[in-house]
Amino acid sequence: MSSNIPRNSGPGGTVLCEHCSTRGRCLFSVLSLPNNDHFRSFVRERAVGVGETLEAEGSLGQTLGVIKVGLLRGVRGHPGEDGKSVLLMGKGRLVGFTLPFGQAALLSLVAITPTRVCEVDIRVVRDLAMPHEPFQQAIYRAIAGFVGTMADWSRLLREDSYLVKVGAALRLIAAEEGSSSFRIPSHTELANVLGARRETVARHIAILIDKGLFRKIDRWHGVLTADRSAWRRAGAARS
Repeated sequence: MSSNIPRNSGPGGTVLCEHCSTRGRCLFSVLSLPNNDHFRSFVRERAVGVGETLEAEGSLGQTLGVIKVGLLRGVRGHPGEDGKSVLLMGKGRLVGFTLPFGQAALLSLVAITPTRVCEVDIRVVRDLAMPHEPFQQAIYRAIAGFVGTMADWSRLLREDSYLVKVGAALRLIAAEEGSSSFRIPSHTELANVLGARRETVARHIAILIDKGLFRKIDRWHGVLTADRSAWRRAGAARS
C-alpha cells in the first residue's frame, strides 16, 4: 500500500470516533483492535455543501465513505438532465459501496442538507479491511440495507393517498436519522422523490400538522408524533 495515502490528524481521530453518534451504524467501527486503530488513522472527515455531488452514476471513485450526518438524494440518470430521484439516504449509509468490488456507482448521490462524511481511500479498504471477514459481512449487510431502503421508497410510490405517501416519506427520513425528530428536506426535494408537485407536498405536510401527526420544531426541523397506523387511518379518511 502506498505511503502517500493521507492520514487523519492522529490519535484525535480515534477519540472522535468513540464519541460519534453514528458509531453504531458505521462500517468503519467493525474491525477489531489493533486493526481498527490503524485503519481509522486513514479516515478523514469532511463537510459537504447542499447541492454537492458525492458520487456520480457510472463512475469509479477513489474513496469509500460513511455519511456521518445529513441527507442525500439518490438519482438514477444524470442530475439536472434525465435523472430522477429514487430515494433519500442518510446517517450511516455508504458512499461508494460498489468500489471494493471494482464496480461503478449505481446512482448519483447529491447532498440535500448540510452533510458530513467520513471517508477512506479505497486502496486502504482493499488492503486493510476487506481481508477481514467481519468487515466483509458488515459491508454485505450495508448493501442489503441499501437495497431494502430502495424497495421502501419504491413501495410508497404505489400508495393511493398522498397523505400516506408524504407521511411514509417522513417516516423513512426519520429512520435514516435514527430519531423521530429530524431536519426536513425542502418541499421540492420531497416532491421530486415522490413524483409529486411541491404544492402537493406542502399541503399534505400542513394536513399532517393539523391532525397532530407531525410537529414543526422550527423552520428546518420536525418531529413525528404518531405511528404508522394513525397515518393510514388519516389517509383512509381523506380517500
